[in-house]
Amino acid sequence: EKEEETMIDAQKLLENSEKNKALHPDDIPALDLYMDQIIALMSAHLGGEGEREPLTRTMIHNYSKAGLIAPVKGKKYTKEHILQMLAIYSLKNTLSIAQVKRVLNGASACGVHEKELAQCFDTQLSRRDTIGQQLTTCMLQIIQETDMKLDTPEDALSFLLTLTDITDTLSNFAAAITEQCFPDPEVPKEKEKRKEKRD
Repeated sequence: EKEEETMIDAQKLLENSEKNKALHPDDIPALDLYMDQIIALMSAHLGGEGEREPLTRTMIHNYSKAGLIAPVKGKKYTKEHILQMLAIYSLKNTLSIAQVKRVLNGASACGVHEKELAQCFDTQLSRRDTIGQQLTTCMLQIIQETDMKLDTPEDALSFLLTLTDITDTLSNFAAAITEQCFPDPEVPKEKEKRKEKRD
C-alpha cells in the first residue's frame, strides 16, 4: 500500500511538472509592441506569482546587442522579434547563449522568419501533451524498475542524480543537433583567414 501511495505521489509530481506555461503565437498581437508591452505579455503567459520574470528590459537589450534578435527599427518590436525572444526563452534552458545565437541566426539565414517561427511553435505545442504523457510513463517505469520509492532523502537524492544524467544526455543530444544542423558561421571565416595567411 505504501509503495502504491508513493507511485501515486510521484505521478502527481510528474503531472504537475508537465503543466508548462506557454505563449501561443496566436496570443501575440500582429501590431508592433513597445518593450514594456512585450514584458507584460510574456509575464502574463509564462510568469507566475513569486516567480522570476521570464523577460526583463536588460535581457532584451542584451539579446539585441548580442545579435540574437533581428535589428530593431525605432522603439517598437515586431511579432517576429517577440517569437525570437520566445525561442531564446525556451532554448536557453538547454543550450548556451552562443548555441542559441547559432541556431536562430542559422534558421534566419535559411529563411525561417515570422511565419515559419510561428509554425515551429505551433508544432511544438501540438505535441506537448502527447510527449508529456510519454515522459510521465517513462519516468514512472524507471521509478518502478529501480525500486525508487522516493520516501527517504537517500531515494530522492539518488533519483535526482538519475534525472541529472537524463538531462545531461538530452542536453548533449540538443548540442549535437545544433552542431549538425546549424553550422558555426565563424568557422568559414577562420578558415578563410588561415588561407589568406598561407597565401
